[in-house]
Amino acid sequence: MPRREYPKRDGKYGSIFKVARGITVRRDNRQQWCLEITRKGERKSRTMGVGPEGRAKAMQAAEGVAKKLKSASTKTPSTKPDERRKPTFVACAREWYGDNQNRWSEETVTRYEAILRLHIEPCNTYKQPINRVTRNQVKQHLRELSKERSPALVEAVHAVVSSIFEEAIDSGLTRENPARRLLRKILPKEHQRNVKDAAPMTITERDRLMAVAQTACPASMRVALMVMAFMGLRLGEGLALRLKHLDFDRMLYHVTESYKEGVFRKPKGGKSRFVDVPDFLIAELEAHVAFLKKERLRLGIGGPVDALLVNPKDGHTPFSQRDVQCGLRRACKAAGLAIRNPHDLRHTYATTLLMAGVSPAYVQKQLGHSSISMTVDVYGHWIPGEGRAGLEAALAGGSRNGAGGGKIVPFSVPNLQISANENATASLTN
Repeated sequence: MPRREYPKRDGKYGSIFKVARGITVRRDNRQQWCLEITRKGERKSRTMGVGPEGRAKAMQAAEGVAKKLKSASTKTPSTKPDERRKPTFVACAREWYGDNQNRWSEETVTRYEAILRLHIEPCNTYKQPINRVTRNQVKQHLRELSKERSPALVEAVHAVVSSIFEEAIDSGLTRENPARRLLRKILPKEHQRNVKDAAPMTITERDRLMAVAQTACPASMRVALMVMAFMGLRLGEGLALRLKHLDFDRMLYHVTESYKEGVFRKPKGGKSRFVDVPDFLIAELEAHVAFLKKERLRLGIGGPVDALLVNPKDGHTPFSQRDVQCGLRRACKAAGLAIRNPHDLRHTYATTLLMAGVSPAYVQKQLGHSSISMTVDVYGHWIPGEGRAGLEAALAGGSRNGAGGGKIVPFSVPNLQISANENATASLTN
């Protein structure tokens, strides 16, 4: 047990004790107590052992480090004490992440960790003291990022940077937030961001892709492409494909889950739905289940088949989203097609049905859109014009649907010049 009580918070693997600024004691994923020191944007960790003994040892080491750092700071006073006491932006970012991750969802924790690791820590702008980071430097960083990455990512990075500055203001480390209201100087207006037209394939392109996938992709990858192209599933919904949710007799699939980054969660919108499966795909899925059973026997894996879109390396873990993206890219190249992303297969499914005259209400149900207006907003320009057959008749003043005994009564355009002359003559006569 520690010799004194320190402030603590709940972490992913247990309590985290804050012994001094930048010095913490926590458990790792192996339940071993670690001493963790963060200084000048760099983090070092040392394992001290398990159980109460490991905890006491880690606390003692942390107190020793804190004492040495305090002694060193008093012996070598800085000419600019205020500047020396300010941590770097990266150090503040790590502390912000550690203090707030308990109130975020797992997906948010993963996303913010990736943003810090990929877009903030490597950037020289954020390696200087937090109070010396200028508005122009943040703007330049976000502007460079916007040239290569999507507006959605730029928004996310800006939100993280701005939140770190706001917390630094609360802690007295800086007086202002240089990132505040900065997006409007970098990105288009909010309603114009993230606007990307659907890029569906033609039926010929789709069929060529599926034919190439027969030989260019592993069995599970080929089925993954098929369930998106012929069932309209989102990528995460397709990766969560499970045998227990398939009804082969009624040719239905019950969408109840989505799979991303090793975690099964509720599908988008939080609601489940039933999706009709075409008969040829039912046959493919039955054959794929039989194939998976043989593979499990070959690999020596016990138990029944569960996940259907599994990585052939281990035979039971679903593909990652990146696996499918890379697999589709390779298949497109092999088929001589423009590179598509997995969501374009969902677009292909929707547009194929709508152009064949299928009701938008049915397409909405299959896709799992929250309303039919969303389906029409995204795919409305792919719906064939309903009134084209009777267009000329309607413009001629007749009935588009043949009402009135099927007779078309043409309308006449008044001769305005004659009418005007007649009116002029009448006025002179009067």
